Amino acid sequence: MGKGEQQQAKLSFDGSKQKGGTPAPQPGEVQMDDGPSDVSVKSMFMDLKSSLAGIDAKLDHLTGQMDRIWARVDEHNARFEQLESCTSEMEDQRHGERERLLQMERVLERYCGHTYGLLVLHFLAPGAVVVDFM
Repeated sequence: MGKGEQQQAKLSFDGSKQKGGTPAPQPGEVQMDDGPSDVSVKSMFMDLKSSLAGIDAKLDHLTGQMDRIWARVDEHNARFEQLESCTSEMEDQRHGERERLLQMERVLERYCGHTYGLLVLHFLAPGAVVVDFM
């Protein structure tokens, strides 16, 4: 650093002169920046307002999508409950049918003998699964 630069730095440091020729603030004095002009503030405000309107529109769109998704979830839940109900009814019917077939088998065994009873049961209830433990 040359002597002139050193002197300029010293002058800037001690507050007597700043680079560019503008006076430095005195101790205890607050230097006010003019800040942005009213036009630029209005422009920034309008940009912000436009951005917020865009965000609001996107939120409305997403809210609509979420409403449609929840409606579909509700439909699927209703279908699932209906299927559970049908499954329960079918299981009850199957259990009742199984009991009826077992009663028929017992009656046929009692009156016709084991082998003949199974044969007759097969014709009375085709497709029924009969487990023979003998």
